[in-house]
Amino acid sequence: METQDKEEAFNSRMMRLVEKCHRENRLIMNHVCIRVDDIDRTEKVLTESFGIGAEGFVRVQGSLFKGEAAVSGTWVNDEFYLELMQPLEKQTLGYETGCGAPIGHLSEVGFLTPNMDAELERLSKLGWQITDKLSSDHSTEVKMDMNPSIGFPIELMEIKIAKNEN
Repeated sequence: METQDKEEAFNSRMMRLVEKCHRENRLIMNHVCIRVDDIDRTEKVLTESFGIGAEGFVRVQGSLFKGEAAVSGTWVNDEFYLELMQPLEKQTLGYETGCGAPIGHLSEVGFLTPNMDAELERLSKLGWQITDKLSSDHSTEVKMDMNPSIGFPIELMEIKIAKNEN
């Protein structure tokens, strides 16, 4: 039950931020993801050493992007969370990750958007390209990078809300 409570609390914070994104009709930077070698150990070390994740990390359930074995997150404040990603394959320095960044380096910077189609059109004109995509009835998420990469990949998330909640 504790895991379910943590997940509900995490999702509640996310929905407040999604509502703000829609209400203000703008992008909101909401997370940074770091690649890690051992997600369980990293969560424990961050909590014990720095108090990050004291409320608990929440493990993503369901679909993950290609190459991801596990993803977890913990809120840093009401509008920003730290995400950890453990890749399927063990990585080493120099491992090709799509942007040339090895373990311990930036996996992506995440943004909420109220309108995925408009944002994709705007960003594609600036040279951003979709590298991966996940969709469900409730959300669309895309990973994007430049070609050649600038080492700053992004993730865009559009999470749908009911019209009467807007």
